[in-house]
Amino acid sequence: MESPWCEQRITKVSLAEILRCFEHPISEEQAWAICFQCCRKMEQLSMGLYTPLHSVFIKGPGSIFIHADGTASFKVYHKSGKSIDVGSIQQSEDKLLEYLGVVIYEALDWGIDSQVERELSDPLEKLLCLMLKLDDEAMKPAVTLQDVIKACEEHLSRPSEATSHYEVTCRSLFSEYVELQKLVTIIQTSKEVHLGSPLSCYSSVDLSLTRFSKASLWPNVMHELQNGVKLRKVTEQPQRSVPPKKSIRSPYDLLLDDIQHKRYTLRKVSD
Repeated sequence: MESPWCEQRITKVSLAEILRCFEHPISEEQAWAICFQCCRKMEQLSMGLYTPLHSVFIKGPGSIFIHADGTASFKVYHKSGKSIDVGSIQQSEDKLLEYLGVVIYEALDWGIDSQVERELSDPLEKLLCLMLKLDDEAMKPAVTLQDVIKACEEHLSRPSEATSHYEVTCRSLFSEYVELQKLVTIIQTSKEVHLGSPLSCYSSVDLSLTRFSKASLWPNVMHELQNGVKLRKVTEQPQRSVPPKKSIRSPYDLLLDDIQHKRYTLRKVSD
């Protein structure tokens, strides 16, 4: 039985870790949810709550974090730190949205062959073009947080439920990551128990070591379980008719078969 400490060890995970774990791009619904939750977080920061908005650093999936409660957060620049160049900090709202759009697009395209272009739904493609400033109208005013939040709300049939809906979506994404990490950790531990090298709870595990390289199947399994799976009785399973094997018959067998079934004509022999 796992200790409570292990259960509470992880409270957030970066989008980069999620992508590496699942070996699969995020779904469109997850993209909408991450976009909405990130914009809501920016909105809070712009009001002076918690860390100021100008300290937010967005560059790649590793700079966005999904929390256990379904909220989102960002990598933050601290003046005392030297890991991030001060000149690279995106302080303006439209710049933050542009970099957020880049990260979401990368997550949607993650792991897909470079020769293949993923087709997105029109509303999501339109939103990303707006965030990435790919609109042809050069004089169009810069996109704002409220523009993106409104687009995410209107994506739903009930815009008023956007906050709860997207929170649940992000919370499910986090839970799926934790469950998969648990499963992989169990497999890895069972293989290494004889070596006496215990693994730390929820540590990042190399799937290739566990021969569990089909992690991309996990999102599909979770999706089916969430939507409900119908189990059929054995009698309901379709019976596949197997055609009888045709054996190769010799000329002698063919002649014998003709004689047995009287497929022949006897001609009179003259004296």
